[in-house]
Amino acid sequence: MRFRRSLYALSLIVVLLFTSQPSLACGPFSLEAVFTFAVHPEFPLEKFAAGEIGVLQPKLARSYLFAAYRNLAGNAFTAREQKELLALWTERLDYTWPDFEESWPKPWLTARQKVAGVGAAQQVSVYRHREKPNEYETYINCQGDAFVTAASTLAERTGKFGADSTAVKDWVAAQDAVFANCSEGQHLPTAAPADADPVIRADRAYQIAAANFYAGSFDEAQKLFDNIARDANSPWRQTAAYLSARVLVRKASLGVPEKRSESLAQAEGALKKILSEGGFAKMHPASTKLLGLVRLRLHPDLRLRELAQALMKKDDETLKQDLWDYTILLDDFVGGEESDQTSDQKAFPDALRKDDLTDWIVTVEGGDEAALNHALERWHATSSTPWLIAALAKVSASHPQAGALLASAEKIDPGSPAFASASFHQIRLATESGRLDQARAKLDDLLAKHRAKLPVAAVNLFLGERMRLSTSLGEVLKYAQRQPAGFSWDEDNRQMPADVSEDADLKPLVGQTLFDADGAQLLNEKLPLSVLQQAAVSKVLPEYLRRDVVQATWLRAVLLDDSRVAKELTPALKTLFPAAATLLDDYLATQPEDARKFSALYAWLKLPGLQPMVHSGIGRRSALETQDSFRDNWWCAATLASSTGDDQGNEEKAKPAAGETAEQSPAFLSGTEKTAADNQRARLLALGAAPNFLCRQIIAWVEKHPADPRAPEALHLAVKTTRYGCTDKETRTWSKAAYDVLHKRFPNNPWTKKTPYWFKD
Repeated sequence: MRFRRSLYALSLIVVLLFTSQPSLACGPFSLEAVFTFAVHPEFPLEKFAAGEIGVLQPKLARSYLFAAYRNLAGNAFTAREQKELLALWTERLDYTWPDFEESWPKPWLTARQKVAGVGAAQQVSVYRHREKPNEYETYINCQGDAFVTAASTLAERTGKFGADSTAVKDWVAAQDAVFANCSEGQHLPTAAPADADPVIRADRAYQIAAANFYAGSFDEAQKLFDNIARDANSPWRQTAAYLSARVLVRKASLGVPEKRSESLAQAEGALKKILSEGGFAKMHPASTKLLGLVRLRLHPDLRLRELAQALMKKDDETLKQDLWDYTILLDDFVGGEESDQTSDQKAFPDALRKDDLTDWIVTVEGGDEAALNHALERWHATSSTPWLIAALAKVSASHPQAGALLASAEKIDPGSPAFASASFHQIRLATESGRLDQARAKLDDLLAKHRAKLPVAAVNLFLGERMRLSTSLGEVLKYAQRQPAGFSWDEDNRQMPADVSEDADLKPLVGQTLFDADGAQLLNEKLPLSVLQQAAVSKVLPEYLRRDVVQATWLRAVLLDDSRVAKELTPALKTLFPAAATLLDDYLATQPEDARKFSALYAWLKLPGLQPMVHSGIGRRSALETQDSFRDNWWCAATLASSTGDDQGNEEKAKPAAGETAEQSPAFLSGTEKTAADNQRARLLALGAAPNFLCRQIIAWVEKHPADPRAPEALHLAVKTTRYGCTDKETRTWSKAAYDVLHKRFPNNPWTKKTPYWFKD
């Protein structure tokens, strides 16, 4: 089944719905802490609709950018409009669709049961299928209003002729035939007798026309509906005129592609005629909606402009439908989630920029110099807040217009929807230009006065800026930890929030501060071992974060051959990880240094949760001694090389354009410390994948010390790392090497029997 979500938006006024549920990516998936949402605002979305837009994110879906634009422009949404926005967002995020088959036929089936002697009700499906070359297509054939109309008409005819009358029973049989066409075949009611009541004859003419319509005999249906529309005495005159146009729209959707434009043009003319005549006033609302669809298909550029203008009107009565159609059309012009093309495949028509809303959205999404220049041009021309924010977000501190933008940003009132964005970029530009004290003072003042009123995601962005301006290790640790704006399994890259409060294992995460990606990156890449050791004993961190820093620093010290730091941290590691106490006691008691390092590596083999890096987000939740089933064991050099991801090596997705630069070394570090951090990171990266490194080290030790009673188990565990650790193309070589040494030197050892394989992948 083909599914075009755009056409669902129009399904209440047209027949066609190309649908199928969106596919989800393959798992496994890990729960992620999201500090700043990128594709949609943080929840609850009611706050965003009400104007709490925080720091504007240019990658938001376009329906959210529209809401941001109107709020920034001072054109706030009414309570009714906010409900419309939320309804649209909910349907798009949750993929919630009306239960067509269950609910739509019920009015007719209920009304039909009141007529005795007509037999059991037939099953009615609103879907009809058809096969095309290399394609199987399903569409909604019978709309919900058809069943409501049939039920109300039956009630009227029963009142006129009586429930037991032959006329009513024949009427029900004819209507059964009509609805049989909803799903298959061609079932035409018989014509009414010549001596039947005029109302019955008029009804039957309408039923026959409708049956042809649902059966796909479009030319016949249009002819019959036109005849009814010309009959001044028919109660179906107005409805038939409208349905004649609907037949043309259906014909355009399902008929010969080459004739599509011709059918749509005829429908446009027919609908305009209905709307111009007072005698068809009953069908004006439905005709207006259908005309919108026709123009959307026939004149997409003109319809996009019409919708842009309608969306800017206060208390737009059809906001949900208009916004749905507008964003789908815009996707088709510039590329997007619902589009079959990308923005570089089709140039955006300059004519569509005549509407400020569309121009602003396209410009905000642009990341090149042309987008900046256009934003500046529009800001100068309009002096509007939306264009100020668009330009401010793109400008660099060295740009000649930066000063003027900053002066205007300074005038933004704290109660304005633009306040968070304006403040963020003021601070960003001050930092970029080297005015660090000014940026720091503004940040501290903002967080002291306005933190409680800002969205959590916006606070996290400000804390990220403050961390970069830290003047001490204590400040780095204070601002590197932040409260997530939400949690998500993110199966399909839509960052759908997860309710962790319903899971006993995850419930403790609620309200916790965690390391954001930039904070973990700074700790892992920019701090030397000597400073990390200070962080490991700092009281600034809660114990659950200090645990991660302690284990990372201890293992890093081992790998960098700094036994002094490792020994000094061992008591803290024992306290925080009691399960490791015996192994760590052996480490402290072992002499000389090469034997001590082997003891540390042996402990690492048995404690796969040890990793020489601080985790961002939720981190590794398996116990230190537990082998994680998703290969989050030992460590991946690639994770450190990619500037630190979460527990699965995934990089943080939700940074604004202004914050996507790599972390700089903290200013409070000395030159020697900065050099040490760089050198140490290079040494760690040179170790390669943990399984390869461990195999090399264990093989070398066993070759020199074959009598070590730990040797067989160490080799067994080394081979195991090549199956459950982070590997590369060299791992298979080291897996076989460790396997061969184990089987050659210890052929009858129990650990050898537990190692029947080496691993190629």
